Amino acid sequence: MRILLPPSEAKNPGGRGRALAGRSRRTPLDDVRDLVYARLADLLDTDGAPAALLLPLSSAGHALAANRSILRSATMPAIERYSGVVYHGLALSGLSEAARATAGREVLIFSGLFGVLRGNDPIPAYRVPAKASLPGIGVLATFWRRHLPDLIPPLLGKRRRGLVVDLRSSDYAAMWQPGRSPEPATRTVSVRVLSTKPDGTLGVISYNSKLAKGKLAAALLERRAAGGRVEDPADVAAAWASVGGKDVIPRTMGAGTTLDLIA
Repeated sequence: MRILLPPSEAKNPGGRGRALAGRSRRTPLDDVRDLVYARLADLLDTDGAPAALLLPLSSAGHALAANRSILRSATMPAIERYSGVVYHGLALSGLSEAARATAGREVLIFSGLFGVLRGNDPIPAYRVPAKASLPGIGVLATFWRRHLPDLIPPLLGKRRRGLVVDLRSSDYAAMWQPGRSPEPATRTVSVRVLSTKPDGTLGVISYNSKLAKGKLAAALLERRAAGGRVEDPADVAAAWASVGGKDVIPRTMGAGTTLDLIA
């Protein structure tokens, strides 16, 4: 199983892990990241950095300082660094030890700065959204879309057991589509969460959707850690029911199966 998550703007501060500059392990993904780090440093030397990074004036100073020190700052596992609504729903600290270990191995988090991260990959605090534009690179989501098809297959594992469960938002889903890689499209389940809007119709309500996706991710991790099946859309539907989901509407699409989950 692999669970695909978005990052979050909100991040937990601090960390006890070694800074990125002190790590010697190299992969092809690290080589591409080095280019992004260099272009980010170029941008940070200009007055246009806040606008290019889509930073609100109220938080630009803090965010720019964090970005300037990404190679020197202390790190923590990515699954612990992010603290937005999805991760509030995931509630990592409340998971069993086995499920937390599974999250470190089997969650993939998409990031404007890092491209893609395993849950246990160490990262510093930063603020670089996928819509940000860097000199010589352009919009990061577009940049990573060109590179990730070659970089992600090793992260899926040689045997590629179980599903790829896609819980990303649209910005980050555009960075890589499982159905366009060697991973079979029929082993991919994309999820939408629909809630009742004030007018009585069903639709995506951002907060509700993010929170529910975090809860679903937690249920899938616990199911996987306990040795349960996570092999087809029915298993995702069962995990949804276990966290109080009301209904599931399957829709077969060109890149696999989409499940509309009714909150």
